[in-house]
Amino acid sequence: MKQLKRQSAEWEPTVWVGRNGVTRPLLGQISTQLKAKEMIKVKVHKTSLEQTELKQIAEKIADETRSKIVDVRGRTFTVYKSRKSG
Repeated sequence: MKQLKRQSAEWEPTVWVGRNGVTRPLLGQISTQLKAKEMIKVKVHKTSLEQTELKQIAEKIADETRSKIVDVRGRTFTVYKSRKSG
């Protein structure tokens, strides 16, 4: 997991959580990207953090996509899902 964390520090976010928060279409986009890349970085807009904490958003996304949280920094977090885990 440490190697993944180091790797994720260099990545740019490919998904943004907007003021609507975690929606079905957003989860679908994240799932699609995880299938293609195994690991993605997500950035959360400030407007989404007015009602929900970053950790709650990260946990919900990880839970819904059956992925693992690799790293949380500032308003970004990285999730990982092995292709082998379906």
